[in-house]
Amino acid sequence: MNATVIGKAYKFNVCFREQTLTGKAGVVLLREFVARIGLPELIDAELHLKQRARGYPESENVLSLCWNAILGGRCLLDLNVLRGDAGLPELLGVRSLMAPTTAGEFLRQFTLGKLCDLQRINRLAQERVRCRQTSTRVTIDLDASLYQQCSKCKQGSRRNYKGEVGYYPLFAFWAEEGEMLQTHLQAGNAGAAPKAVWFLKQALLSAPEGLPVSLRADSEFYTWPLIEFCEARKISYTITADQSPGLMEQIQALPEKAWHRYESGAQVSELPYAPTNHTAHRYVVKRQQVTDKKKGLLWRYHVVITNDRRRSAKKLMKWALGRCTMENLIKEHKHDFGFEKMPSRMFHANWAWLLISQLAWNLMAWFKRCCLPESCHSMTLGSLRHRLLNVAGKIVHQARQLFLVLCDENLFQDWWSFALKQLAQLNPISP
Repeated sequence: MNATVIGKAYKFNVCFREQTLTGKAGVVLLREFVARIGLPELIDAELHLKQRARGYPESENVLSLCWNAILGGRCLLDLNVLRGDAGLPELLGVRSLMAPTTAGEFLRQFTLGKLCDLQRINRLAQERVRCRQTSTRVTIDLDASLYQQCSKCKQGSRRNYKGEVGYYPLFAFWAEEGEMLQTHLQAGNAGAAPKAVWFLKQALLSAPEGLPVSLRADSEFYTWPLIEFCEARKISYTITADQSPGLMEQIQALPEKAWHRYESGAQVSELPYAPTNHTAHRYVVKRQQVTDKKKGLLWRYHVVITNDRRRSAKKLMKWALGRCTMENLIKEHKHDFGFEKMPSRMFHANWAWLLISQLAWNLMAWFKRCCLPESCHSMTLGSLRHRLLNVAGKIVHQARQLFLVLCDENLFQDWWSFALKQLAQLNPISP
């Protein structure tokens, strides 16, 4: 063996030598999916940051950040982990992956106009997979979440009313497909309400046409401009309502016979209520008995406003609470994808990072739905990374052919077979 032993661990002599090995063999499936939807060509056609022709194409820059997140990176420095994987560039069809310093320079080039180009790339990529999606309706879940930062020196990293420092991005997810329809970066001290109608309009631009649309949102989006917009557009909605004194007075005045048994010992009811300067709307209420600090019993309420007259109170409340899964999606975006910590002191660079995170998220959402068995559709990236993506493999050149050799003890060979068959059936798309 032409290698120098650098030490011994357990019963093994440890050394380094030239081998085309990879610890990320599963990414070749995702790379084939990216090629099938023509994403590299789309990015190169729509995004132009470079002043000179040399260097990485724009598609390699954007996708390098996507691969870093999908394969477990949590910051730009983790690109060095991917650069140390000898077989990975060959699997991805690139000369090499971006260095962390190059990635930082790339993000800092984004202006407001170039951010619009990124938004357009996300929307065009979404259009390319619409023909492969099977959902018959669009349920849009709106939410916002604090992305905590360690520093207030970053542009837009502000302290909110709870004393927490960071950014406050908005998110719109398509519940049936797990797709991120839209995202928007805000300063940490901003609220969701002022941009609620504008943000929903942006999400609707990204949604497929011709399907019935429903909206679910929490109390931050309990604004009458948004409610009136939904009613004008005939969008069915349920929005968590503020528990104002006038509303709570009427809820507590409901007779006991108006309450019906719900799940886990809770009860549900409904009432018409007309807030000041507005007509009466349907409010659905869930209440559950809890114990306070003094061991006394009291009712805890959850109230939603809706224009849905078709569902019963029980069914509507269950459907409305389905929005709570969005908290898990945002948690996955923060931790499994590693996008919580913004990499730059510049606001536009961090905004570009968030828009690229939307692309990375959707690549995994589309790949799961289009290429993997149904049992994988609800899996998190962390689970798929452990079982499918981060798999050891050896790249072998033989008889003018390339082979990716995996261990025959792999317990998920049926996933590989299923994915390869599905990929073969996808017709390639080009710009």
